[in-house]
Amino acid sequence: MARLRAINDNILCINGDFGDQTTESGLIIKSTLGKSEGITPRWFEVLEVGPKIDWINPGQWVYVEYGRWTEGFKTNDDRLEPDQKVWKVEPKACLIVSDEEPDGTLNITDSTVSAMKKTRD
Repeated sequence: MARLRAINDNILCINGDFGDQTTESGLIIKSTLGKSEGITPRWFEVLEVGPKIDWINPGQWVYVEYGRWTEGFKTNDDRLEPDQKVWKVEPKACLIVSDEEPDGTLNITDSTVSAMKKTRD
């Protein structure tokens, strides 16, 4: 049985949220990948964490600062669906951790992200 393992302070994620999003008022915002307005943080589901990471666990969701993840790659792992991608995200770029899958509602503003980064750093 093949199984991907994270080492050191690596965080490996799946189910990156790169699709359409809905505002709290119900407006649907189409995916903006490849456009300047698409430069926003994204949610990922944690698949595996290295032994130096003690603040997040597999199965949780993490909101990651824009562009602080690798290109998605496919690998053989018994926990993954065929053709499912895996991303490595940068630990310092993790802004929020959630125990539940985010509902796709946009409720985080740029000022909120800036405040979280100041607190984290």
